[in-house]
Amino acid sequence: MRKIFEGKKLLVLGTNTGSEDIVSYAKENGAYVVVTDYVDENDSLAKKIADESILISTADVESLTAYVKENNIHGVFAGISEFNLLKAMEVSERCGLSFYCNRKQWDNIEQKDLFRINCEKNQVPVPKTYFTGSTINENILSGLDYPVVVKPVDSCASLGVHICNDMTELKKYEKDAFEHSDSGTIIIEEYIEGDEFTAHYTIVNGRAYLSCIDNRYPVALNEGKVTTIPVARIFPSLFIDEYIKQVNESMVRLCEGMQLENAILFIQGIYNKKANRFAIFEGGLRIAAEAPYRFISKVNGFNSMNLLVDQILQNKTTYHGDNPYLDGMSCGIVSYVAKGGTVGRITGLEETIHSLDSVIRYENRYPVGTETPKGDTLKQLMLRFVLICENREKMKQDIQYINKHIHVYDTDNQEMVIKFDPERLFDTK
Repeated sequence: MRKIFEGKKLLVLGTNTGSEDIVSYAKENGAYVVVTDYVDENDSLAKKIADESILISTADVESLTAYVKENNIHGVFAGISEFNLLKAMEVSERCGLSFYCNRKQWDNIEQKDLFRINCEKNQVPVPKTYFTGSTINENILSGLDYPVVVKPVDSCASLGVHICNDMTELKKYEKDAFEHSDSGTIIIEEYIEGDEFTAHYTIVNGRAYLSCIDNRYPVALNEGKVTTIPVARIFPSLFIDEYIKQVNESMVRLCEGMQLENAILFIQGIYNKKANRFAIFEGGLRIAAEAPYRFISKVNGFNSMNLLVDQILQNKTTYHGDNPYLDGMSCGIVSYVAKGGTVGRITGLEETIHSLDSVIRYENRYPVGTETPKGDTLKQLMLRFVLICENREKMKQDIQYINKHIHVYDTDNQEMVIKFDPERLFDTK
C-alpha cells in the first residue's frame, strides 16, 4: 500500500521538544526527512533517526531557502520552538510551500496587543488594558489602578513580565519589559488574582474544537508579587464545565474567524472563582511548550503534531475528534523547577521512570554539569514528566513516588529543585 508521504521530502529545523516526533511520523508515512541545526548528531535524537542531517543554522534563512530549492524539499517544519517555527514559516513562504499559518495570522495571536483586540472583537473575556505602546509618560503611570502587569507584546517564556504594586515598581520594571520586546512595545494590564489555566484548540478544515484545558499549579522562586512558574499542569481542569459555559463559544468564534485550515491554537488565562470570572490574557498559534499531544494521542487517539505535518506535506488531514474530558482520565505535565546553580548529580531518575507505567515521557533540560538559570521564567523548568493516570488519586500516589525517589543536587550537594506537592491536586491552589 502506498504511504501518504511517499515521494515527499521534509526539512525539520532544530533539535527541541517535538522534533523527534515529527521525524518519526513523517518517516513512518514514507517521507524522506532531513534535520538541520548546529547540534551534534550524537546529541540529537531527531538527527539520529532522520534519513539525513545537515549543519545549516536555523537562523540562516538564505542558506535554508537555497537548500530547499536545490534539494526539492516539499515541506519545512519545526518542533515547539517559536524561533524555529518562524524561520520554517519564512522559508516556506519564500519557496511557495504549504505552512499551517501565515505571519499575519501568527501575529494576531502571538502579539499580545493584537491578540487582545482579536479577543475583544469576538467577546472573549480579557483583563482591562491600561496601555499599549512604546513610550510611557507620567500621566499614564499615575492614572493606573495598581497592582498591574507589565510585559512585552512579543516575548515568550515569561521574559520581561512583572507584577507591579505601585508606580515605583512599574518604573523599575518597564525597562526590562521594553528590552525583551523585539518591537519595543509593551502592554500594561489589570492584575487579576485567581487560578491560571491553558486551553488548547484544534482547527480542522476550518472548524475549531476544544481539545483540552488544564489547571496550572504555580510556584514562586522569589518573594513578593513575582511571575510564577508552572510546577504542574493537570488535565482536565477542575473548572472545565464553567469554562465551556462561559468562554468556549467565543473562543471557537475567534478561531474560526482566522481563516485557518488546519492549525493548533492555545490560550492562557485566569479564573477568579469568587467572582466567577474568566480573563484570557495571551495565546499562541502553535503547540504549547508542554506538548499535550503526547498524552492526548494516547487517550483520544488524535495527534495534533501529526495534523500539522499533514497540512505541510499534503494540505489535508483526517480528524477523529477530541474529548476535553479525556475519557475520565487524569493527565499531567509535572516538573522539577530549578532554583539556579550547576547540576552536580541526579539520582534515581531512570530506575523510577521504568517502575511507573503512568509516566509515558520525560525530559531533562539540564544534564549533570550544566548551569541552570536564576529568575522567574520558564527557563527554570528542568525535569518534566508526562503522566496518564486513571484518576487524580492515582496521580497523587505516583507523584509522591517520583518525589521520594528522584533527587537533583548542585555541586555543593544541596537539593536544587522545587517539586510539586501532590496534595494540591484536589484544589486549584
